[in-house]
Amino acid sequence: MRPLFWVVAIFIAVSGPCVVAQDVTLENLVLTQVGTLPIILTAPHGGREPIPGIPPRNVEGKPRGGSKYELGTDRETDVLVQAIAREIRQLTGEDVYLVMAKFQRKLIDANRPPNIAFDNVKAEPYYQYYHQTIRRFIDAIRSSHRAGLLIDVHGQNKLPDALVRGTRNGLAIKQLLERSGMKAVTGPEGLFGQLAGNGFTVFPSNDVPASGTSENGVYNGGFTVARYGSHTKSGIDAVQFEFGSKYRQTTELESTAKRAAKSIVGFYSAYLKLPPVQVRRQPQ
Repeated sequence: MRPLFWVVAIFIAVSGPCVVAQDVTLENLVLTQVGTLPIILTAPHGGREPIPGIPPRNVEGKPRGGSKYELGTDRETDVLVQAIAREIRQLTGEDVYLVMAKFQRKLIDANRPPNIAFDNVKAEPYYQYYHQTIRRFIDAIRSSHRAGLLIDVHGQNKLPDALVRGTRNGLAIKQLLERSGMKAVTGPEGLFGQLAGNGFTVFPSNDVPASGTSENGVYNGGFTVARYGSHTKSGIDAVQFEFGSKYRQTTELESTAKRAAKSIVGFYSAYLKLPPVQVRRQPQ
């Protein structure tokens, strides 16, 4: 048995057990799902899990609110985003892509740029893993579909009865607007039109176009939407759903997920279900 013992000992010495443990932890603290539909659901602020050895971020004396430093959890958005994904599977027989932070927001804010997302250098691999997965999923959609949609799922309490829309005033859905016009956003079969038709109170209402400065400045689309939207060279259409606290009550979660999934599938059928990209084969 001695030769085997020394092989194992050398492997551990070279590889380092912490590397293996870190890889497992990364995967455990970011929930991912590979999809077949050209839709990505992301949820950065619903996480409940601690990260060993990483204390809460120090926000004392730092600017708060808006796109600055925040520690609060978007309660139940982790449950909600998974339920929406399951409901879409029930409706279509296909999966969406999913990236959900399971780590607590007070440790890492996955919807902020890296310079304010974390304090501790040990937190960076978790942040990078979250965003590298989104990047990989976007690249997969762009390589096999003519269009795609990223939906960043959040929760807000200021307008408890409303689902606040965020497209960065139309900027992050540039390709959708060029392809199909504003009706694909606020029309009856458009994304937010579908949500209104399925019982959500959309704010701003759908008689207000996604342009100019029409959308709420606090919830008009954060770092994820700005980083991956179709106004960027390698992005796809991206929107932010800010579910009011009413829709995230325990007694309402199932209904909220079913209605949101139905809305997303309706939009997909009307505006996103395009012929797949045809890969040109070189002559033999």
